[in-house]
Amino acid sequence: MTAYVELSVSALLVALKTVFDPATAVHATFALRIDGDWFRVIVAGDSIDIARGRSERPAVTFDTDVETLRLVTFGREPISEAERDGRLTVDGDRLLAERFARMFLFASTSCA
Repeated sequence: MTAYVELSVSALLVALKTVFDPATAVHATFALRIDGDWFRVIVAGDSIDIARGRSERPAVTFDTDVETLRLVTFGREPISEAERDGRLTVDGDRLLAERFARMFLFASTSCA
């Protein structure tokens, strides 16, 4: 039996950078508001940059908690389900939001 360990925001963001899959990348700027803290995600070419702070003109803004973002980006839960339950708000380009959720190796190899 495996014990569940909750990830911190920092640990989750490092994990996302680690499992980023350039083959599924979409060139865009995203804003993440995780538990009230803002992060900027810039995907360009085959690289991803994640930094603390707000994005001026993100294509998509996600407002959620650490656990929900982990579930969505690791392919364990669809965006629509998290939104329906009120744990995630997405503002901006819906297609890019869905593509963002699939830019990580966990999401591209898991069943959502």
